[in-house]
Amino acid sequence: MAFVTSEAEEVLYGGAYGGGKSYALRAIAVDYCLRYPGANVALFRRTYRQLEDTHILAIQGEVPRSLATYNQESHTLVFKNGSRIFFRYCEQEDDVYNYDTAEFDMILFDELTGFTYRQYAFLISRCRSTKPWWPGRRIRAATNPGGVGHAWVKSRWIDFLRPYEIRKGPAEEGGMTRQFIPAKVTDNPVLMARDPGYLEALKALPPEEYRARALGDWDVYTGQFFSRWNPSVHVVDPFEIPHDWRRYMGVDFGFAVPHAVIWAARPPDTSSLWIYREQYGAGVAPREQARRAREVTVAAGEKVEFIAMDPSMWAKAKDEHGVPMRSYADIWKEEWTGLTEIVKADNERVAGALLMQELMSWTSSPDGKPIVPPRLFFFRTCENCIRTFPSLQRDEKRPEDIDTQGEDHAYDAVRYLVRTLFQGPVRPAARRYIETPHGYLVIPA
Repeated sequence: MAFVTSEAEEVLYGGAYGGGKSYALRAIAVDYCLRYPGANVALFRRTYRQLEDTHILAIQGEVPRSLATYNQESHTLVFKNGSRIFFRYCEQEDDVYNYDTAEFDMILFDELTGFTYRQYAFLISRCRSTKPWWPGRRIRAATNPGGVGHAWVKSRWIDFLRPYEIRKGPAEEGGMTRQFIPAKVTDNPVLMARDPGYLEALKALPPEEYRARALGDWDVYTGQFFSRWNPSVHVVDPFEIPHDWRRYMGVDFGFAVPHAVIWAARPPDTSSLWIYREQYGAGVAPREQARRAREVTVAAGEKVEFIAMDPSMWAKAKDEHGVPMRSYADIWKEEWTGLTEIVKADNERVAGALLMQELMSWTSSPDGKPIVPPRLFFFRTCENCIRTFPSLQRDEKRPEDIDTQGEDHAYDAVRYLVRTLFQGPVRPAARRYIETPHGYLVIPA
């Protein structure tokens, strides 16, 4: 099996359900511990309960006590040759600091999309060793599509290289060699032998869920908020926006996390919107965010009707003397003086999410082609919108809204704009659709 024998430093085995991914991780860990006496291997899941249900009980039945015994107090499988498998978890974002001084020869992650990028980046830095036999970093991960980490996992492996290809990652991301190995249901011979009808049973699922569970499609997965997302429908090639289309902007504030600014255009007398430009990134000072957005707008000679901004940007902190300081909204107003109106956006989350669903929705013919198109489109150049929108998940406790643990910055910027622009569900009168080289136009009938 390629996942077990790969020589790459970072390997992801992911895709379809039922491929035996968790078992493969345990097999890799045990093989490493037997091959290298004195090895320290860490196997991570997001919560301890997941570890116990998936790995701790199973491995005790798979490894004879003549080879290793499980220590309940330390959650460690201790081998007779001195090797150890540490079963560890990071339920909270900052739990990674529990491993600040840890050293592991190999690190394994089960259900990697359950982890944030920040957690993963910190934990793989703990893969280090001075042992003379150490073969180098070995980081192995298995996962299904979905979860709060879907977007960054997809970007790091699925979008970065072809299946089975080994390729060196960028220096700013660690510079390790990577490999992606697609998981297929048929990879699990035990499941195929004991439940030969499993694949047929999956065909009864809704189309999007079948694509995720049976085919391991990374563009759709269980729990996906925008389950009708389809890049061939929602994403269009850039075109010159007609002079009579009105332009707007939306802003989601961020500094430690990315900020997002989006530019949108709306044809006259329609309820359709094209997102044609974005600004995105972390670590950018508030005034610089506003200045960059202003400069690109002015340089393009564009007139913006208004900018709908994150309501939190109106908050005013106090300095050490208790004097209120300018808000981030004040900074934007200063930078955009005389150019457009700065508007405090509506932040009713569920209403905004429902409106976004309505704008993204489309109806297809039996052959999958759109017969009633969506009303929200994205220029292909809006890479962060296109990357993050399909990865957003439903909130398990509030399914009408997205899970805010995901990368929702571009989504929030668009949501602020459409709520301000439409103020509630868009219910247009009779309309007709005209297909153009640039997508669909919604025209009043």
